[in-house]
Amino acid sequence: MAKSNESSMPSSQGGLVQYYEADSGFEIAPKTVIATSLGVGVFTITLHAGIFI
Repeated sequence: MAKSNESSMPSSQGGLVQYYEADSGFEIAPKTVIATSLGVGVFTITLHAGIFI
């Protein structure tokens, strides 16, 4: 168990610090990121395979 020696507990953010407001900027859905990554991957594989030539 933790001792009571005036030490502070770690933050609830897991050590990450927010340097900007959460409402600013834009958000991308995780499904969009995964779909775009897969699309780019399939496209580059087909280019290397010579299907488009």
